[in-house]
Amino acid sequence: ARRSTRASNDRVESLAPNLAHVLAVIALAVFAAIHFRAGARRVAPSSGDASDSKSSSAGVAFPTETMASLGSHPAGRKLTVDDLILGCSPLAGIYASSTPERATETVRAALDAGITRFDTAPHYGLGLSERRLGDALRECGADMSKTRVYTKVGRVMKPKDEVTASEKESVVEWGNVPGDPGCIFPDAPVDVLPVLDYTGPGFRRSHADSLARLRLDSVDGLRIHDAEDEARYAQANAGGGVAELVKLRDEGAIREVSLGMNDATFVRRMLEDNPPGTFDSVMMAGAWNLLDQDGADVLAECERRGVAVHNAGIFASGLLVGGSHYKYAPAPPDIVERTERWRALAAKHDVPLPAVAIAFACAPRVVKGCAVGVKSPEEVAQSAAWLADANAVPTRLWVDAKELGLLAPDVPTPSPA
Repeated sequence: ARRSTRASNDRVESLAPNLAHVLAVIALAVFAAIHFRAGARRVAPSSGDASDSKSSSAGVAFPTETMASLGSHPAGRKLTVDDLILGCSPLAGIYASSTPERATETVRAALDAGITRFDTAPHYGLGLSERRLGDALRECGADMSKTRVYTKVGRVMKPKDEVTASEKESVVEWGNVPGDPGCIFPDAPVDVLPVLDYTGPGFRRSHADSLARLRLDSVDGLRIHDAEDEARYAQANAGGGVAELVKLRDEGAIREVSLGMNDATFVRRMLEDNPPGTFDSVMMAGAWNLLDQDGADVLAECERRGVAVHNAGIFASGLLVGGSHYKYAPAPPDIVERTERWRALAAKHDVPLPAVAIAFACAPRVVKGCAVGVKSPEEVAQSAAWLADANAVPTRLWVDAKELGLLAPDVPTPSPA
């Protein structure tokens, strides 16, 4: 049977507040719409059963077993563009065709704003995001001694004539191939097929192929992408994938061994099933934002192990910036009502809700960057503006949020210095 494509972890959330329709569409983008079509499920928080959680007045459960152990940055810390990571899946064009010129304009705006970290993957447009990012960095004259590029492994883009009949039946992600109703990248090339491969040799080939598409000598980090079912997970571990990334780091080919995943349970398993020091960073999507703190256990485990967290999905599938979807489906009434309560609280304190979302997403000490997916220079500018506004979020807002039951009492927020 054909395998459907799965989620990416570069959670794409359109940023322009006057583009509500686009926000709703983009909110389902790479790892949202694809994940939903694949029937992927979100698992319950790994911090314990209902008896280990606290509920807000809106009836949303918060994991609390490890919440108190999470440290937070002081409220006086100034957020800068160094805290942002540019999510590059939109460079490949999502739902609607885009152009290389638009991608270059977006990257140029990011560089001009001072953004130096870029996250991409072979999965995004069957390598198109990588090609456009690499071309843009060269055309813009990016200083590669200061620019950090992350890409991902787990899918090898193979020429069609190289893919065997057996692979076509078992490990090709047909849902990400142009012509399939599930494909959301209309500009993706038609001469390659995405083949799932979480083995050591597969990771090494994926790394080499990514360098060729980016036309770079090296990337800073490789993230294991979407190893969120038992077969993929086993192959990445027992099949030598993780060990191969460690070897690449030991060889000096990469600086960071990383994860790029949505499911907090699989992220924590990956951390616990490998020795300390294996992973340098984790990109986790949709598990730590104003509406969802499912990733509390993962953040705490990363803090214990000295693993940096790159937080993605900080706008809750776009709902916090005007979208209408949440966790891969239309937002249920209680979540819509909860979002409106957050919006009212932000208005009371005269700050934009997206700025509050950024301030919260960056609050845990272990978070070393937040990813924003943008598709235009205008959205880069909007992201920078919201980041600046995040520095003006008053500490009283967090007190009010906890008193109103929007956050549990022990959820870490920017703390008084």
